[in-house]
Amino acid sequence: KCFSCGESGNVITFVQKYNNISFQEAIKLLADNAGISITLDMPKKQSAYDKYYDINDTALKYFKNNLISSVGAEAYKYLTDRGLTKELINEFNIGLSTGNKLSIMLQNKYDISSLLNIDISKDIGGNIYDTFQNRIIFPVIDEDKNVIAFSGRKYLSVDLNDVSQPKYLNTKETIIFKKSNVLYNINNSIQEIKKSKEIIITEGFMDTIRMSSIGYKNVVALMGTAFTKEHLEKIKSYKCRVVLNLDQDNAGKSATMSIGDELIKNNIDVSVIVFDDYKDSDEYIVNKGRDAFDLAYKNRISFIDFKLKYLRRNRNMSDSVEISKYINQAIESLNNIDDDILRELKINEISREFGISDSVIKGKLKEKVHKSVEVKTEVKNRRYNKYDISEIRILYLMLHYDEVINEFESSLGYLINDNMSKLAYKIIEFRNDYGYFEYSDFIDYISEFEDINIIVSLFTFIVLSASMTSA
Repeated sequence: KCFSCGESGNVITFVQKYNNISFQEAIKLLADNAGISITLDMPKKQSAYDKYYDINDTALKYFKNNLISSVGAEAYKYLTDRGLTKELINEFNIGLSTGNKLSIMLQNKYDISSLLNIDISKDIGGNIYDTFQNRIIFPVIDEDKNVIAFSGRKYLSVDLNDVSQPKYLNTKETIIFKKSNVLYNINNSIQEIKKSKEIIITEGFMDTIRMSSIGYKNVVALMGTAFTKEHLEKIKSYKCRVVLNLDQDNAGKSATMSIGDELIKNNIDVSVIVFDDYKDSDEYIVNKGRDAFDLAYKNRISFIDFKLKYLRRNRNMSDSVEISKYINQAIESLNNIDDDILRELKINEISREFGISDSVIKGKLKEKVHKSVEVKTEVKNRRYNKYDISEIRILYLMLHYDEVINEFESSLGYLINDNMSKLAYKIIEFRNDYGYFEYSDFIDYISEFEDINIIVSLFTFIVLSASMTSA
């Protein structure tokens, strides 16, 4: 049990959380480390949406087959002309929708309402049509390898010139597809993200595919430029640093600012890839090559440096009023930095550049208050009466000595404090149910109950008492 952050568990859950991997992956890792050969044959998790996943999986097979058949010759050439190899096409499961044939085929196996529910088909005036027609198809696949949506791109010359049709047509939001919760290519990149402790976020499918083609396997794309609280929670769960690689135009830079600010507020390490001449990574890599992009990645800048540079845009830095506005915005940005050393360095940079006393800048910075300090203060100030202390000592002994459990059960039988009495009974219950008592196993067992707070209080007291005694 970690009394600071509240996490608890056994060796398996520790490995799961520390490496951000599944239960099965943790078992395999531990077995490998112990030199034990193990084969895991875990049944696939059942879901209420399995029927919908099955429909999309069938549709994907249909799309992929179209691309490699004679009807896909023009689309296949379009992709290879853009530098996509056969291996990349397979890795990203790229396919092709043709005329209005998919819905007819799917109706032989699935009911029409299910096809409409996940937007694989549309009902127009009582007639059923394929949602995607004559488009190159990019499937959207989740972390569990479920096909949850599709995105279709125009490729025919007649369609490319038709401005009435969007370049990309995406599945509308459905019961299995929520755009705010999706990162494109997470199915391919999740293991590398966990391994490298880094996620690269791009803006487009082709940026992601192009970067993957030159070795960047930890890259994902937003479904648009919107970054949501669901995206944030996912990234926080990955426990990794973030590299932002959105488009280099004004919209992309504005999105970088917005996303970076949100990540910084949540104490996530953020850096930004910056390059000139081209709008996005796809164009940059195609025109300047892998080595140039590798250099841009290597020379990426911290988000705060990107932001300070961005705040200067369209400002007349020879005008005192404009300089004052910039400095105030810069100070506001420094308030979001938790790294004291980085904040001090930026204060000194601004102070030297504009000849302003660092004390003036520091005076405008908000004072940072850390939760950990508040928690320690609260624990330190907590008071126990003499009865509490006696009962805490009894519980402490029960947790460490089996004979004390027996003595409590046979002789004492109760404690005055109701919560502590509940904990004592949990100790006895665990020993009687499992035939032994082991503190680390009990911690995992007790975490299922509200009584975990009692054990935290108990050991907080023991630790503080020990430190005071030694002092």
